[in-house]
Amino acid sequence: MYEPQYKETHTYLARFKQCLCRALTLIKTHVVNLLQSATQHVLPKKDGPPQSENAFTLFYGKFRTNAPRVKSLMEQIEQRIDKSPEYSQMLTDCHQCYFQQRLTLLGPSVSSALTDLSTKHVRDHCALMRSGCAFMVHVCEDEYQLFSQFFTHHTTLLDSMLLGLCNQLYDVLRPLIIHVNHLETLAELCSIMKVEMLEEHVLHNPKELQAFETVCLQMLEDVQERLVYRTHIYIRSDILNYHPAAGDLAYPEKLEMMESIAESIKQQNQQHTRSGSIGSVSSISSNTSQEVAQITSHAEENGERKIEEPVAVPAVPVENGGLAVLPLNPNMPGYFGLAAHAFLMDYYAGKPFIGSNMPMSPADLHGMWYPTVRRTLVCLSKLFRCVDRTTFQGLSQEALSMCIQSLVEATDSIKKRKNSEVDGELFLIKHLLILREQIAPFHIDFAVRETALDFSKLKDAAYGLMHHKSMMFALNRNNAFLQFLLEGSPQVTEHFLDSKREVDTQLKKSCEDFIRYVSDTVAGPLHSFLTKAEVIVKHGQGDTGQKISLRQQPFAGPEKVHEAVTQTYKHLKQKIPSIQKSMMLYLANRDTEHILFKPIKVNIQHAFQQLHTILSENYSEEDQQIIGCPSLDQVSMSFLYRNRF
Repeated sequence: MYEPQYKETHTYLARFKQCLCRALTLIKTHVVNLLQSATQHVLPKKDGPPQSENAFTLFYGKFRTNAPRVKSLMEQIEQRIDKSPEYSQMLTDCHQCYFQQRLTLLGPSVSSALTDLSTKHVRDHCALMRSGCAFMVHVCEDEYQLFSQFFTHHTTLLDSMLLGLCNQLYDVLRPLIIHVNHLETLAELCSIMKVEMLEEHVLHNPKELQAFETVCLQMLEDVQERLVYRTHIYIRSDILNYHPAAGDLAYPEKLEMMESIAESIKQQNQQHTRSGSIGSVSSISSNTSQEVAQITSHAEENGERKIEEPVAVPAVPVENGGLAVLPLNPNMPGYFGLAAHAFLMDYYAGKPFIGSNMPMSPADLHGMWYPTVRRTLVCLSKLFRCVDRTTFQGLSQEALSMCIQSLVEATDSIKKRKNSEVDGELFLIKHLLILREQIAPFHIDFAVRETALDFSKLKDAAYGLMHHKSMMFALNRNNAFLQFLLEGSPQVTEHFLDSKREVDTQLKKSCEDFIRYVSDTVAGPLHSFLTKAEVIVKHGQGDTGQKISLRQQPFAGPEKVHEAVTQTYKHLKQKIPSIQKSMMLYLANRDTEHILFKPIKVNIQHAFQQLHTILSENYSEEDQQIIGCPSLDQVSMSFLYRNRF
């Protein structure tokens, strides 16, 4: 304890400081010599052979031999750092010497190792990321353990040194990351850093990998930024501006071919199998969720590769014993993509499609989906695991909106190609149902708030300024320029874009259009008569005093009504079965078919019910016999006998 009241205290204190500095200098010199000697023994000779593959083992093995001698001295120093600043300064000097020697050894070696890895994996960015990060994880862990054998207390200089080494990895990888264009590659890079590195390594060893975590998060942000940028380009180029080939619009030919070939293969397998059929082609429940899971689990189907490109596929046997060669040209009407080929090959080999208890319909195969739908779902499934929730909401809203737009354009093309409203509307309904079902598991809000400037008042304000030029410099409240500034300033407006609601709205509109079209097609003549008859009946029930007979009207004679009823009933027998077949082919789901067909059935039955009411009130029994209107039971029976609902 320093007691200044004693005689010659300052003299003895100065001598003590001198002895302490001399002792600490000797200790520091000894430690520095040990560290430098260890470094010189490990460094390769200039004329010597190149280092072997286990050079890092030598770096740690030889360097560690002097650790006990250094640590015994460092422990004494570390115990006294609070007693005098000389101890703290001496410990800092030893730390700096230690890290200088470690950088002398590791700096060139780490740089050389990363260069070798980049050369080895020059065409595989994911392998380079995985091997480079694993290499730096081992370096950080080994350096942390080596430091603990020399010193007891942690220092920030260790993290600074490791951060410098990790930045060498960042300098190697970043120029490659910013030039990657494939969404699949960028998504896998995100997965490597988030799952394999941050969650599996850093989370379980945060202290030792603190420096690596900093660099890894920085690289992850760079990859995510590149992924978002490439996704915007991909949505515009490959979804919104997608130009379909003839095979993409070959509906319903591609579904019919799938159905017929699958049925033929099924029958052949039934003939050679006694234990029972391999599987049912008809789908009892929708399997699109399982299909999109299959999409996301296959690495070969990335975000930019054209997964519908044709490949060589062997011919498959058909019912008559011959061979059916599957179309391989995407411009041919029967072409249906890789997934459909794989489905048929697995089907023919007797393998389960997805699971032994999951029946499959050709319409449920993602190979049968329109390319923009398939690309949108694959893109969203990749983004969901790679970016934060807010970013995903914005990208998903844009992707779904563009996908719906592309589906509407494809629907118009199918209608023009086939001159069939039924095929076009069923195509749109099917794919909107797929979108609606596949975005549900994400469990996020697809609504995005957008802020915009409203300049609608600027035009009126400018007109007002031009008409009141004389008041532009008036020194009162009627100053035209001041009013222009106040009234013409843009307004900030906010509005919400909900892509999920947009899907529901478009789906509802498509279903209503389909129901209206089918009802008018089947019962069009009857609806025309009922519309005119209701006008005459209402006019006759008015207070005009003039009695108007419906049956005396030119369009309402018994023969004319008979013609309308006969034509409608003929349509009911001929067109309803084909419409039901198309619904089964496109939708492949009994519940969905029933829900969509029920309003059509109700509309037609209601039309005949209205007709019966009008006939009973305005026509005699003889006229009714001439008209020959089927009973409501007959109309209902015609539905029952010709559908499975």
